[in-house]
Amino acid sequence: MTRLSARLVRASCVPVFVFAAFAVAGCTSVQAPAPAAPGATSTEILWDTYGVPHIFAPDHPSLFQAYGYAQMEAHSELLVRLYAQARGRGAEFYGVQYLESDKWVRTNGLPATAKQWAAGQSNEFAPLIAAFAKGLNAWAAEHQADLSPEAKGVLPITVEDVYAHGLRVIHYDWIVSPRRLESRLARWEQDVHGSNEWAIAPARSATGKALLMSNSHLQWGDIHTYFEVQLTAPGVTSYGAVWVGFPVLRQCFTEYVGWTQTTNNPAESDLYKLVLKDGGYVLDGQVKPFDTHTEIMKVKQANGGMKDEALVVRRTVHGPVVAERGGSPIAMRVAALDRPKMFEQFWRMGLAKNFAEWEAAMRMQQLPLFNTAYADRDGHIGYFYNATLWKHPTGDYQFWQGVVPGDKSALIANEIVPWDKIPKVVDPRQGWVQNSNDMPWTSTYPITLDSKKFAAGFAAPQGITQRAQRGIRILSTAPKKITFDDVKAWKLSTRVETADQFVDDIVATAKASGTVRAKKAADVLSKWDRQGEVESDGMLLFFKFMTAAGSSFENIGGFKVPTDDARPLDTPRGFKDSAKAMATLDRVAGDVAKEYGVLNPKWGDVLRFRRGTVDVPGNGAPSQLGAIRTIGVSAFKDGKVEAVSGDTFFAIVEYSVPQRAEVLLNYGNWSKQGSKHIDDQLPLASKKQMRPMWRTRADIMANLESRKTF
Repeated sequence: MTRLSARLVRASCVPVFVFAAFAVAGCTSVQAPAPAAPGATSTEILWDTYGVPHIFAPDHPSLFQAYGYAQMEAHSELLVRLYAQARGRGAEFYGVQYLESDKWVRTNGLPATAKQWAAGQSNEFAPLIAAFAKGLNAWAAEHQADLSPEAKGVLPITVEDVYAHGLRVIHYDWIVSPRRLESRLARWEQDVHGSNEWAIAPARSATGKALLMSNSHLQWGDIHTYFEVQLTAPGVTSYGAVWVGFPVLRQCFTEYVGWTQTTNNPAESDLYKLVLKDGGYVLDGQVKPFDTHTEIMKVKQANGGMKDEALVVRRTVHGPVVAERGGSPIAMRVAALDRPKMFEQFWRMGLAKNFAEWEAAMRMQQLPLFNTAYADRDGHIGYFYNATLWKHPTGDYQFWQGVVPGDKSALIANEIVPWDKIPKVVDPRQGWVQNSNDMPWTSTYPITLDSKKFAAGFAAPQGITQRAQRGIRILSTAPKKITFDDVKAWKLSTRVETADQFVDDIVATAKASGTVRAKKAADVLSKWDRQGEVESDGMLLFFKFMTAAGSSFENIGGFKVPTDDARPLDTPRGFKDSAKAMATLDRVAGDVAKEYGVLNPKWGDVLRFRRGTVDVPGNGAPSQLGAIRTIGVSAFKDGKVEAVSGDTFFAIVEYSVPQRAEVLLNYGNWSKQGSKHIDDQLPLASKKQMRPMWRTRADIMANLESRKTF
C-alpha cells in the first residue's frame, strides 16, 4: 500500500536508475579509462577539482592500498570513528553518545563475526583487504598532526575493522537496526533508506545502446556518507561510489557493465519469542541454557576519565537476545552472517566483462540484500531482487516480519533460497525495468512477475511507492526512442506524483464546499506547476496539506480509491471524507498565511541546501510525495527546512563506445574539516546541474587539483 509517511518532514530515500542508451546532445564523451603505463611500477592518485580521486595502479594490492589512503585523505575522522563503532568501542574513544551503538554491536557479536570473516576469505582476495587497511594506516602515519587525539587512540586499523564496518552497515543497519527492531516490536504488541533505479533497453534508446542511471538517497552524513572514486588497474576500469570505510564499490560503472541498487526488505532478520523455564529457554520441550557472558565497555567521560559499563549478553540457538517484551526475551537471527565474501562479490561484479560473468558473481549470494538494476555494453538490462532469504518452513511475509514462537526448532531456518529462485527480469519485452523501493512485482508495467510463484519472504504482496508510480508513469509514456537528455531531465525532475493524484480533487472540492480561505488555497494549488523547483510557489502549501493528512490520508478519512499495485497510473485517488479534507486545507492555509504572510512562498526560499559555508535555494521533494528528485528535509525552523537526506550520489552512463556519463554527489566528496570539497557541489545541486564523469587521463589532467605518487 502506498505510504505518505506521517514523518514526511524527515523522509528520505535512495534512488538508483538504469537506462538503456540515449541520444547524445549535451552528453560528455568518455573514452575507456587509460590504465597505468605498461610496465609502470608506481601508483598514483590524481585528485580532480571536485575532490574525486582517480587511482591508477600497476596491480590490485597497490590499487587497494591507494584506495585506503585516498579515503583517509578525504574522510579520516569520520572513517576512524565509524571503525571504532564497528569494534563496539565508540564510547571508549568518543564518549557516552556512542554507548547505545556499542551495546548493539557487542550484543550481536560483530567483532567475533568480523574475525571469522577475515579468516574465511579466499587466498586471492584476503591480501586486497590487508592492502586497503595498510593504506589507511599509511595515511595516518604520515598525517599525525591532522588527526584528533580520539582518532589516534583508535589506530591502527585492522582487517577485522574493515569487515566489522561492513557487517554493521549491511547486516545491522540495512537488514535490521535498533530503530527497525523497535518498530517491528511496536507493531507486534519507517525510514531514510531509499532509492530509484531504471534500465532502458537498446530497442528503446535513441542510440541503440544501454544506459545506467544510478541515484542513491540516504542521510547526508555519518554511516551513510558516500565516497566517489575511480579505480584503474590491470583488468579494473571502475568508477562509482560507496559508503566511507568500504573497500569496494556499491554503485559501479565500468566500460563493460554497470549496476546500481535500491533498498529492499526481505525477511532476513527473524525475531523469536522465547519461553523461559528453570533459568533457561524451552526448545522442542527441552530446557536449554543461555550462553551468557558479560562484556565490560569503557565509556569516556566529559572530564576525560573512563567509566566501566557492564553488558550482559545472552545467546540462544536462534541468536542473541536483543529485547524483552512482556517478560519474554526476544532473540534475533540474521541471515548471511556465515557468508564472509560480501566484499569479494562486489569486487568480482566489477571485474565482469559481460552479463554471464557478472551474474556468476551474483550467484555467490554473499551480499544479503538490495534490488539491483543492471546494464551493459552488449545491450542487456535486468532487475534482480537480490536477497539471501531464509528458506522458511511456513508462514507468509507478515508472519516473518513479526515475532514468531521460539520454542520450536522447525521455525529456525538454516538454508537460503538459491539464486535461480529469486525474482528477476532480464531483457523484458517492455524495454525497461524500474525500482523505487517497491516490490519486485512492479519492476515492469504491465507486471511481468507473479508474486505467487516466489517464496513468501521476498517482499510484501503489495507496496508500490509514489516514486515508483512516478517512474512507471515516465517510462510507460516515454517516447519510443529515449535520449540521454530525456533521462537526465527525468532524473532531475521535481514533478510531484501525489500532486497529479490529488490536486484536481482538492481544487474541485474546495470550489464546491470549501471555506473562503480553502478556496484561496485551492486557487494557489490550481496555478502551481506541481513541482518542487526553486521558484515553485505552491509546493509548501501542498507539502503541509499532505503532511497533515497523514499516512494513507488516515487523518482525513482515508483514500476514496485505495492504492492498487496493478493500477499504478490511476490509484490512489480522492479522499473519503471531504469535510475533513477541507477543514485540513483551511487550517493549513491559515498556518502558512500566518507564518509567511502569503499562501505561496517560493519553495527555494523555504527549502535550503546547507553544508559547510554554503546556503543556497533547494529543490526537490520528500520521497513520499513521489518526486524522482528526492530530498528529505529537517523540521521547520524560522519558516525554513534544510536538506538532511535524499539525493546523494547519482550518475547517468550511456554504454556506447566511447561512453557518455555525468554525475553529481550532492553534498561533496569530503568530510574533512576545512576542505572546500565538503560543499562545493551544492551550488550545482541548487541549479539542477550535473558534472562530467572524468575518466580519461587527458580529462583528469585537464582538471587536476593535486597528485600523490607512491
